[in-house]
This record gives sequence, structure tokens and C-alpha cells, in this order.
Amino acid sequence: MELGFENRQDAVYDVYEGRFEGLMEVAFDLLGVRTNYEVDVSLVDDETIHQINRDYRHIDRVTDVISFAFNDDEEPTHQIVGDGVPKMLGEIFICIPQALRQAKEIGNSDQREISFLFVHGLLHLLGYDHMSPEDEAVMFPLQEKILNAYKSKEGDWPMMNKEELIAKATEARSLSYSPYSHFAVGAAVLCRDGEVYVGANVENASYPLCMCGERNALYNAMMHGKKKEDLLALAIVADSDRVCSPCGACRQVISELFPTEGKIYLANLKGDIQETNIAELLPFAFSEEDL
Repeated sequence: MELGFENRQDAVYDVYEGRFEGLMEVAFDLLGVRTNYEVDVSLVDDETIHQINRDYRHIDRVTDVISFAFNDDEEPTHQIVGDGVPKMLGEIFICIPQALRQAKEIGNSDQREISFLFVHGLLHLLGYDHMSPEDEAVMFPLQEKILNAYKSKEGDWPMMNKEELIAKATEARSLSYSPYSHFAVGAAVLCRDGEVYVGANVENASYPLCMCGERNALYNAMMHGKKKEDLLALAIVADSDRVCSPCGACRQVISELFPTEGKIYLANLKGDIQETNIAELLPFAFSEEDL
């Protein structure tokens, strides 16, 4: 079993190479596949998958995943143990922007949605389909079985790593309204259920009314029903020489709403990252115990 992996998107998605290998191993074990197969997977953008759809499927739109099986004339789950050079099973193309849109729409974490699309494409390569209700009744439960088995094996669904969370904060930074300072800040909060809530700084001509990105991200999580104990990590990023450090007001809010053991990643657009926590950022913080 071999996986050929090509990431044509941001480097933060390189982590999926290991996740796809693990998912493929789980799927082959559950299905009893013993052939020494190779699967190639590419992470692409809207334009690329749109072009593939037009050229090969005569479909003029963006889709989430496309599979091309290389052995349609054979039974892919036959019990052959391959030696030497692996046998090519097929190619999978996953559209990352579409996957992220779908994850947001249906309330999935990005990790689960992208992993689901890989499993969906892999099952197509192995001869499964969902064109009829009968085929759908077989393929769809099998997808969930593979994903749940992988989750069980890993102990939990793989959480977003710090680079991915910082990438979310960087995306949020584009929403900043900062016409006075011209200092755009993005922030992202990762929750235990895999959900991510973002914020950016919003300025006002009456300067005291300005709101920082990290506070907006935390308030966003709170307004969606999250509690202090639900939060795992916070990323803050800006276009600065040093890593972006929260102001005093934000440190006080973080100490109130963010768990002491939670990880805080300070970053800039150059790729510098510093990991810290609120105890380091604000020792002797004012709390309810001081009231």
C-alpha cells in the first residue's frame, strides 16, 4: 500500500498525507484488500477541479472530489498480495476550497470533511458507487464505518495543528477594518469539538470603541454557546516584525474566558511562531477571586 501525495494548496495541508495513509490502511483492513495498491491524491483549487470536470466529465462546475480508477475492468478487492512495484489503483482530486465551504455549511470540522472526501474517493476507486438506492445503502454506511474506525484508532478525531489554526487566523485577518492604524490582526479559537471561531480587529474614529481581533474571536465563540472549558487553542497573527502579542486589555479578557492550560500561538506573516499561555502573558491577573 502506497500513497502518492501532491499538495497544490497552502503548506498547512501537508499534514493530510499522514492522515490519508492512515485512512487508507483502515479502509483496506476493513475491506480485506491485500493487493499492493498505490493511490495518488492531489489537493487542488476551484479552477483546477472545474477544468478537470469540463475536460473529462463534461460537467461545467466545481465539485468537491473526483476519482479516476485505473482498473475499472477488474475486481479491485481481489486477494492478491503484490510484491515489488505496487499496482496503480487510481487518482483522487480533492478541491480544498469546496471542502472548506461544505464543512462550514454542514457544521463539520475541516479535518473531517477533507478526510471524508478522501474516503469517498477511495471507495469509488475500489468499485463502490451511489448511483442507485441499493448502492448508496452500501457505500454511505461504509464511509462512516471507515471514518469511525480511524477515529477510534487515533483515540479521537485528529485536531487541527498550530499551522492550520494560524492559517485560519491569517484568513480572518483579511476581514480586518483598520483604516486608522493600518495594522490588521486576525485571530482564531479552536474548540474541543473541532470547531474554529475567528475574529479580526475593527477600528472606529472614536478610538476607545475599537475592538481587537483576539477579543472578537473569543466573543464569537461565546456567542455560539462555547464555554471556557470548550476552548483548546488561540492563534493571533499580524504583519509585524516580531510575533503579534495581545494588548493588555486582550490579556485580561483572555484570562477570563480562555483556560489556563490552553495553548496560545503568537505569529506573524513571515512564519515566526511563539507558543505561550495566559499565565505567562498575564501573571497576577485580576479575576473573580479579587472581587
